[in-house]
Amino acid sequence: MKRIVSFLLLFVFLLTACATNSYQTIDTNKALELIDDGAVIIDVRTVEEFNREHIPNAVNIPLNDIETVGYDKATTLIIYCQTGIRSKEAVQKLVNLGYTSLYNLDGGLLNWGGSLEE
Repeated sequence: MKRIVSFLLLFVFLLTACATNSYQTIDTNKALELIDDGAVIIDVRTVEEFNREHIPNAVNIPLNDIETVGYDKATTLIIYCQTGIRSKEAVQKLVNLGYTSLYNLDGGLLNWGGSLEE
């Protein structure tokens, strides 16, 4: 009986751990690797912010519209904003929608070490 209870507790723990760790926070170098491997990069800032400057090839989907993302749930998505606050909220919304390959750019555009487009 103890063995069954121990097994069930371990199983619940593993499920909980997987559910709470549904995305990773990454730096510029890891983001560039993922982009080279075909990841989609999504800017969740406003249209005006995006038009001023953004990461090359980024798609602008403002935070308020993030639930309209139409990618396959297994597509690798890198989410960023100006500082990392809105992107963290966006990533959590995408987790709740069932997306499984999510990355939050640490520090957002302020910490981006790569090139930018206007």
